This record gives sequence, structure tokens and C-alpha cells, in this order.
Amino acid sequence: MQTMLHILRQDWINSLGWTLLHSLWQYAIIAASCALLLFFTKHFSANTRYLIALGSLMLSALISAITFYNYQQASAEIIIHSTKQVAATPLFAEKNLFNLVSYINEHINSLVVIWLCGFLVYSLKALQDYRYCQQIKNQHIISTPEQWQSLFATLVTKIGVNPNIELRISTLAIAPCAIGYFKPVILLPLAVSTSMNQQQIEMILLHELAHARRQDYAIGIVQTIIKTLFFFNPFLRWISNQIDKEREHACDDIAVAISKNPVLFAHTLKEFATMHTNQKATMNITGNTLLLTRITRLFGNNAQVTKSKYGVLASLLIMISGLIFTLCANAKPENEKTISLNVANVAVQEVLLEVNKKCDSNETLAANANEKITLVLEDISCKQAIRLLKDFAEGAAGAEPANQ
Repeated sequence: MQTMLHILRQDWINSLGWTLLHSLWQYAIIAASCALLLFFTKHFSANTRYLIALGSLMLSALISAITFYNYQQASAEIIIHSTKQVAATPLFAEKNLFNLVSYINEHINSLVVIWLCGFLVYSLKALQDYRYCQQIKNQHIISTPEQWQSLFATLVTKIGVNPNIELRISTLAIAPCAIGYFKPVILLPLAVSTSMNQQQIEMILLHELAHARRQDYAIGIVQTIIKTLFFFNPFLRWISNQIDKEREHACDDIAVAISKNPVLFAHTLKEFATMHTNQKATMNITGNTLLLTRITRLFGNNAQVTKSKYGVLASLLIMISGLIFTLCANAKPENEKTISLNVANVAVQEVLLEVNKKCDSNETLAANANEKITLVLEDISCKQAIRLLKDFAEGAAGAEPANQ
């Protein structure tokens, strides 16, 4: 991992490390805003709530991208050497050791190494899941009976999905699922096709076709990428869980709206859960505690969409306030820009002039600072760099009479 870090520039490592750290409080704010929005819209349609959660996820990724960009823009490197090269020796290495920012900067490489290890593990898991999807999509497939093909074609027309979508019966899959974007496929486990009646299978196919119509597979890939990048962030995981829950609810609503039979759909969910009490699939039609929620909401007030202009207004205000607050809090003051110094046998006054250029400052030294300085510093704030140069100049000026 350390070898991998050597490939990256230090300013990229610094920007990445701080972006990961800032994501903790940034996503906490976004998750809190999302929770409030979902509270105010609990009687809205599942698709509306799904869009709120999905928007929160995309906003999180955008905020992190902005954070990384800000750190890259605030990063500069000053390298000054005299004509006579002098070996650079680090000075002030222990300066401000107990300052939190300096401490983090000192250990930022270790932080990024730890993140890389976790990222690698979760990436391998995501690739393994993708490979499993491709296996069950193309392997252990048996011919689909004519009656199911005819039923499937009718449902495809009803729901308005891509007519090129295929129905395949799998002996490997353990749950119905919709896989693929360019060549979508609905997989129906053989056990389901032989254990349920035609009406129940129709309910299952409607649910999975709803996933295909909503392009949930493609969105799920984006969701997985973001989750893999920020695997350590509990607030992002909560937002992702809300997306998964409301996605299933939205597909349930589509299936019920077309079939007009919520009782049959609820009964199908219950029977399917009984058949598969210990299952794991890419896009389940059921799932533990979520199952009871999905069944009860079909008959409760949550299935009805109420429109309140005050609720919509409050939701918009909360989302806008959360966005503004997060962006403003993320903005870095100019005096917090970070620079790297690599100076060899150069007058401190000349170094300060270069720092002023990079930091957009106009600082001066009290004494005529012709004393030459040799130092190496990485990722130090402009304010700290200027203070160190002033301290050095004052120290050199104070020592000069004693040398005479």
C-alpha cells in the first residue's frame, strides 16, 4: 500500500484524506436533512421518498467532489534552490505537534493507507456480487414454458417497459430479480414457477418489471460505487438503506396499481417469505423486517398520496438549508490554504515573497531578513508558514548582535 501511495502526489493524498474525514460531518448533516424530509413526506408516494433519499446520496457525492476540488485548489508547492545546492534538512518538524490539523496532516498518509485497504476489500466484494449476477443471468437456465412467455409479454405491454426484456427460468437463482441495463433480464427461480399459481407469479413479475422500468439496476450500480468509496461512513449507509427500502415500496405500488389487488400481492409476499426464510439475492422481493412494513403499508395510510403545500414547502426549505449549510461550512478560508516548502540556502525574505504570492497575502518582516534558510515542510497552512518565517527572522535578528 505504501508503494501505491508513492505513485500519487502528496497533495492528492492530502486532499483525499481530508475529503474522507470531512465526509463524516458533511454526510451527518445531509442524513439529518434527509430524515426530516422523509418525516415531512411520510404520507407522500414511495417514489417521492425514494427520490429524496436518492437526491441525498447524490448530494453527498457532490459535496465530497467539491471538498476534494477545494483542497486541490488550496494546495501549492514552493521549491526554491540557490545555485549552490545544499542538502535540505527538515526544520520545525515538531512545531505545533498538538495542533489537531497539524497532527492529522502528519498522519494523513496512514489514514489513506487504511482507507485503501478497506476500499480494496469492499471493491472485491462488489466485483464478486457482480460476477454472481452474471452467472445466474446466463448459467443454469431452462426453457421457459409458453404460458409464462405469453403472460410475460402481456405484462411487459401493460407496464410499458423495454420490449426486448427477457424472461428466464433459473435453477440457480434463489429469488426473482431484474438484472442488466442494455439487455435486461427477469430471472424467475424454478422453485417459484412450480410452487405458486399464475396470479401470484404475475404479481412477482409485475414487481420485477417495475424495477426494470425504473432503471433500478443502473442506479444500483452507481449506488454501490458511492457506498464502496465511503464504506466507513455510517450516515451514507443509512441514506443507502432508505433508498433500498423506498425502491421496494415504489415497485410494490406499481405492481398493485396495475393488478388492482393489494390483498393478493400481500399474500404473495408472505408466501414467498415462507418459502425462502434464509435467502440472499441481488434485488430481493422480500427481506426480514422490511417485509412486514411492505405488507402493512399496502393497507395503511402510507399507500395514499396526500398533497400539502405546507409540507412541500417545509421539505424544500429543509433541503435547501441543508445544502447551503453544508457548502458554506465546507468552504475553506483563504488563510487556511496549505503549501509545501522545499527551500535550500535561500534568504528568508525571498521565501516570504514566494509565500505571499501563493497565499495571496502581503506580509512583511520586521527586520532586514537576509539570513539564509534551509527547510522542508509539507502541507502547512499559509498562516503557519508566515508565522514560522517571522519567528526565524526575529530569532536571526536577535542573535546577530551577539555574533559581532
